[in-house]
This record gives sequence, C-alpha cells and structure tokens, in this order.
Amino acid sequence: MVHIEDVTDADAAPQKHEAANSAPAAEEAKASEQTTSPAVQSPETDANVEGSEQETSESSEQDVQDRYGDGLVIAPEGQKLRAVLYANRAACHLELQSFKEAAKDCSSAIDIDGSYLKAWHRRTKAYEGLDDVDHAMRDFQKILELNPEDPIAKKSIARLQPIVAERQEKMKDEMLGKLKDLGNTVLGKFGMSLDNFKADKDPNTGSYSINFKQ
Repeated sequence: MVHIEDVTDADAAPQKHEAANSAPAAEEAKASEQTTSPAVQSPETDANVEGSEQETSESSEQDVQDRYGDGLVIAPEGQKLRAVLYANRAACHLELQSFKEAAKDCSSAIDIDGSYLKAWHRRTKAYEGLDDVDHAMRDFQKILELNPEDPIAKKSIARLQPIVAERQEKMKDEMLGKLKDLGNTVLGKFGMSLDNFKADKDPNTGSYSINFKQ
C-alpha cells in the first residue's frame, strides 16, 4: 500500500509554519482523491514520517518498487502527486542505499516540478552516495537559486568546493600525463621526446614560447 507523504529530510531546507504548507498538502490530497485505486491513499503529514521510515528500513528493493509502482501507474501525468510519489520512492531508495535508483526517481520528480526542493535535496544525497560530487555541487547551487537562504546548501557547497577543485586538478594532471605519453610516442619515431622542448613563459604577456633543446 502506497503512503503518499512528503517526507522531510534531516538535510532538507527547514519548513516554514504549518499554515504555509497547507496549500500543497490540500493540492496533494485533492489529487489523491481523484485516483480510483486503494493503493494510493491521502497524503499524510510530516508527523507520520517516523513510522514510514521504520517501515522503509524493513523493506526490500522489490517492496519499494511494488509500493510506489502501482501509484505511479494510475497517477495523472504531470501532476504534483507523481512528483511526490517519485520523491517518496527516492527516499526509500536512499534508506536502502540504492543511490542510482534514488537519483533517477529524484530526476523524474524534478522533471515534473522543478521547484520541488525535497527532490533536489534527495538527489544531492544520491549523488554523494555515488561519489559524484560534481553533480551534487551543481544541485546544491540550483537549490540556492530556488532558496537563497537554504542553510544546508550553503554549508554543503563550502564543504564540497575543495573536494571538487582537488579532483579537477587531479583530472587535469592525468590528462596532461596522457598527452605527454602520446607526444613522446609520436616524437619517439623521430628520435626525440617532449624533454627536447622547453616552454618559456613571457612575464609581460603571459604567453609561452617553445624552444628546442638537444
């Protein structure tokens, strides 16, 4: 049985007052009432999150697919209800450490509702679980565009920036190493190597000149 509940993450942006959430909750409830299958129930409040997470921890990957699959089959295309279902299933995937599936479901939720902050937050968790810090960083930056005061996004960007910079530097060094190996392979046919060439930087212009040396 699918429980449609916009689960709150510890890492998600802080909620406003309960009244501020009444409109989305009403919208989700209305959407759920339009479905005919008992597999989709009315959205629950965040007060019921704890029970849902406990149920998730005892679930298998197949349980997650079965629980939310039926709801996604009958939910109207492009409706907020589908985004909630995808985001909730992503939360279950995260609990099971199925990060690839979690990222995919978050992307589906975001495609429906690009301002759905919880889906963005959950996708950052999935990307970090996949050790894809570059995409996690981009998502946190997008979260700041949607909510400039988001404290989790601010802290996470500050935390990830040095990691991303270090990895980019490492990738650059690896690429230069491969290019050097390729250059030496070609020059080796002529009895030369890149060591026969020296790059001198002009301090005035910043440009380089290549000089040949024996």
